[in-house]
Amino acid sequence: MLPETVERQVYRSIRQAMMSGRVAPGTSLTSRSLAHVLKVSAQPVRDALKRLEADGALEGRPQSGFFLRHVSQQEYREIIEIRQRLEGLAARVAIGNVDAATIGKLERINERMARLEAAKEVLAENYRFHFTIYRMSYRPTLLALIENLWVRIGPALHHHPYKISSTVTMARHNDIIQALKDRDADAIEAAIAIDLGEAADLVVPRLPQSVDA
Repeated sequence: MLPETVERQVYRSIRQAMMSGRVAPGTSLTSRSLAHVLKVSAQPVRDALKRLEADGALEGRPQSGFFLRHVSQQEYREIIEIRQRLEGLAARVAIGNVDAATIGKLERINERMARLEAAKEVLAENYRFHFTIYRMSYRPTLLALIENLWVRIGPALHHHPYKISSTVTMARHNDIIQALKDRDADAIEAAIAIDLGEAADLVVPRLPQSVDA
């Protein structure tokens, strides 16, 4: 296997930061600032940002770098509908591969989420919770599709009122864990759909009705 290029490493690092909620909507990203943080030259960062713009995750503006684009209410709802099906499928496939160690890891993540105060930390743990399950599907194409959707709307989760609904979120995650323990494929799909759908109900009203809003 060929070694991963610097541009690919940078691209993957920025994508993961977006998926795990470390970058808020409207944030400006410049090749110079990111190159300093990532300790690489500016060119691979510039190339990675252009790729993310082509993915629809960033918006390039002349003389201003790249901005994390806002997501409209309609776009968010549409992506959630797709995510419910793809992530439900990934969880269904993962059921046969999830062992006791994985269950324990999910329980610890969920318990840690309940104790956290900072939204960025909660978002990072939420990302870990979901992808711990999805990676166990061992379906790289399916996982790539899910990741692309998280990149598109992951930053919008900053609008989720975690402090208000943390108990509900933890309960939904417990339902997911229980379905995995029971190896109930229908239940895991339903639990994933409910988790994503109820979270969307809290996020959508806080989003602009159009991207120009």
